[in-house]
Amino acid sequence: MPELEKQQIPKRQVAYKVKIKDILDSIYVKEDGWQPNYIEINGNKISRVNLIGTVVLKTDKNSIILDDGTGKINLRVFEDNSFFRDIDVGDVALSIGRPREFGSEKYIMPEVLKKIEDVRWIKVRKMELKLNNIPTPKKEEKAAEEVVEEIKDETPYEKILSMVKGMDKGDGVDIGDILSKDKAAEKIINSLLEKGEIFEIKSGRVKVLE
Repeated sequence: MPELEKQQIPKRQVAYKVKIKDILDSIYVKEDGWQPNYIEINGNKISRVNLIGTVVLKTDKNSIILDDGTGKINLRVFEDNSFFRDIDVGDVALSIGRPREFGSEKYIMPEVLKKIEDVRWIKVRKMELKLNNIPTPKKEEKAAEEVVEEIKDETPYEKILSMVKGMDKGDGVDIGDILSKDKAAEKIINSLLEKGEIFEIKSGRVKVLE
């Protein structure tokens, strides 16, 4: 691959856990070139979001409405007619996607959509949002994210997920206990948290999303 093409490929952005209300009230900014469009929340530029809510309407094969208690937003795809096939009205779902705006309406182009069987995750997310002020990532954190994104072998992710499941007695697993078994796990844990594969049910304790 030519050096110029390498420089143009954008790195995957962090998916921030936010309220739907914050998305609806935000300013949407369109960028030129390879820079991703973003919404601005509390001075932070956010191009990917991580949402948990209840499906309150399934308008057609390409669209559903998600409600997290703070507001409702449309999740919309334009090509894959089977994307919402396994999701029905009343289901609780986790979605990671990109905010978009058409006219005056904001919506989400989902990249990931998972049905959540345990509705208690809604309470977990509400607790997370109370603690989460969407801090601007520090340079060190950004560097760690870049390293994790470059990992192509999925085996380390599966290893940490299996470790968390195996060690979890019902109230989550202390991150320190994981690091005592695998000192290189910190970056993977951070990446799994960002992707919504695991949740921090309280400070320093994580649980696998099932």
